[in-house]
Amino acid sequence: MTGRASQLGAGRDHGFRRPSRSARAVRSAGDVRESHGGRRLATGITIAAAIVIAAQLLHAVALTPYFLAGRSPWPAWIALGAVVGVGVIARSMSRQLPDWLYIVLLAGLAAPVWLDVTATAGLLANGVTPTAAAAAGAVLMPVAAIRGITVPAPAAAAIAAVLAVEALVQVGSAKLYTVAGIAVAASAIFPILLVALALSGFRRLVGRELDLSLVQSTVATARTAVGMRASEELAQLDFDAETLLDDVGSGRIAIPLPPDAAERAGSLAARLRVRLIEGRTDTWLRHAVTESAYLSDRVTVDDPAGSAGLLSQAQRDGLLLGLWLLVADPPKASGPPLRVHVTCRETSDESAAEAAFDMSIDVSGVSRRRADPGTWDAIGSVGDHEVETGADGFRIDITCRVHPNTHVGSPPARGGPHDRGER
Repeated sequence: MTGRASQLGAGRDHGFRRPSRSARAVRSAGDVRESHGGRRLATGITIAAAIVIAAQLLHAVALTPYFLAGRSPWPAWIALGAVVGVGVIARSMSRQLPDWLYIVLLAGLAAPVWLDVTATAGLLANGVTPTAAAAAGAVLMPVAAIRGITVPAPAAAAIAAVLAVEALVQVGSAKLYTVAGIAVAASAIFPILLVALALSGFRRLVGRELDLSLVQSTVATARTAVGMRASEELAQLDFDAETLLDDVGSGRIAIPLPPDAAERAGSLAARLRVRLIEGRTDTWLRHAVTESAYLSDRVTVDDPAGSAGLLSQAQRDGLLLGLWLLVADPPKASGPPLRVHVTCRETSDESAAEAAFDMSIDVSGVSRRRADPGTWDAIGSVGDHEVETGADGFRIDITCRVHPNTHVGSPPARGGPHDRGER
């Protein structure tokens, strides 16, 4: 117990980091099969692959009369059909394709490629190009959707390289038909590149949405509350304290406490005090920012009085969405880094009829015109605001009017100031 307690306490700066379960959830979004809408994406990719394969098959039928005697494209197509058939059967029997069978099927694609290249060797001058080999590249499209592009992409590149070499060695006799041969080689890898772009964008979108859904729960907390990581830390502190008290109560640790137990108790007390002090001003906003993979690196919060905790749930939703939209688009590589600094200060107007505080959002590294239009609607739900444009960014000054009797989770008062948009 002492070792575990010391490991938890050593090197801790009491700042927030994203909790482990949040990080695991974001990483799991990389599996397109388990992501929201991933099944539809995989189905669409499979249909596109089937269309490409069917087009190559029709092309093979049209080229059959131009093959030399004793040659035909059908052995290669039969081999390709066998590989695809085994893969479909294995997939229908088990959702988790074994790694060894996955590797065997990928290696099996070498058979139709070799048979097709052998059958079409020297015939490029007659306009005869490989078809089953090019279709083998399309077969890898659904494989990439299911297992990722790490292996299918190099496999498609290898097929394209083989077809390109076959076309180039016939450049003397084929002349202009060499262009057709190179185009067929490109058709073996181009679909995989499109799938890679689609999967990359989809996984990035799902990762952002999943991360947003994880931190969205913070808007329904009380004025001062702990976040996911802080909850895990408090649970560990509670367990350590109960274990220590149980050891003392059962007599396993004598009183007065020995030096190691006393040191452990002092460490637990100090960590609990720090957590209680931090909890006075740790609002939902700080937890939402620090527990988000996308906000934590770009957004900082300065709220010494914990004023953000006074916002209603509708205002919190708008503020969180506004911050999200501000950092949605990555800045240009050649420009300054994107930074957003949120500052909350108590208002100096003591004659105001309603409770209020001032909030400023300083955005650097992006111009106002590049901000998503939805940003202003979201910020408008927080309060009356004005925008001041600077050289490398802009600042949003918001007057946040709050209703002391409005609890989080209740709808805002109708016609309130936070219902108005940008001035």
